Amino acid sequence: MKNKRLLFACVGMLFAAFIFADLSMAQVRNYVFGSGPMGGPWRIGVGAGVQVLNEQLKDKYLFTAAASGGSVENTRRMIGGEYDTIWVHQNNLYDAWNGVGLFEGQQAFKDFRVLEYMADQAVCIVTLAKSPIHSLMDLAGKKVNIGPAGSGGVPIAKAIFQALGIADKVKIVNVSFEAGAQALKDGQLDVSMTPGGPYVPPAVAEISRSVAVRIVEPTPEEAAKIESGITYLHLGVIPPNKAPGENADKERKAFFWSMYWVALPKVPEAVVYDMLKVTQDPKNREVLGKVLNYWLSAGPDFSGLVKMGVPLHPGAVKFWQEQGVKLPPELIK
Repeated sequence: MKNKRLLFACVGMLFAAFIFADLSMAQVRNYVFGSGPMGGPWRIGVGAGVQVLNEQLKDKYLFTAAASGGSVENTRRMIGGEYDTIWVHQNNLYDAWNGVGLFEGQQAFKDFRVLEYMADQAVCIVTLAKSPIHSLMDLAGKKVNIGPAGSGGVPIAKAIFQALGIADKVKIVNVSFEAGAQALKDGQLDVSMTPGGPYVPPAVAEISRSVAVRIVEPTPEEAAKIESGITYLHLGVIPPNKAPGENADKERKAFFWSMYWVALPKVPEAVVYDMLKVTQDPKNREVLGKVLNYWLSAGPDFSGLVKMGVPLHPGAVKFWQEQGVKLPPELIK
């Protein structure tokens, strides 16, 4: 009789252990973080961020870095409910929020909530140093990789071609940053025109170690046409010694646009607050910044969103207000 009681007690304790284990596991909610294409900066930067988040929040949440073609695919998958949080280019954010551009004909998606500004990113236009290509108009008739179909750089490149009047003349190629850089090195492509990290993507930096490259800069006339035709682009400079190629010790002109970290409103306030707290911690910023310098420029610069009206996530509002940041009232809802 005593043995039976002991057996029942052991079974009961084991059953209770399974229940508590299940409850513990249930409390660790998984969140999917959309990244970017192979050879691009987003795949590397998001991967590093997820690793740090999982190391320091493992008892509370689990984050997964999901493979993606880039900003456009991130946006579409967030709309479809596959991704909980993503990095997104400002132009794609605008299009999806308003149901225009690439998202024309679709219902405007109003479930973006912003966490923070990440960086300004360059339109990186690179050719081999021995190439006769010295201006953007020289891209007419050339084979130009503008990145995989899901990359946010694709509509930007096409908009630039349209603004310059060469949209029907450029031989567009859509392959990954890595494949495009290798094809450029091997002479199978004339130009790589993809988002920088923030100035050049890692794949281009890699080939520059074995072959001489040149960043193609816009002429004043080309810059005027692009700025008047594409409102979300602004002309800036690549600082000296921040990107490889000819004249690396001098400033070089390039077009830039902003990118943001966003999440769905269903992601709890506490989760967003914790994500920002971990990634904004000075020690973690230093570690992440060595992997991708977007993490160093990330912060509460929301001025570019005021006209768009995309609101901040409540978890972000709480975090930034605790830091003493004065937030645009239009973005707090």
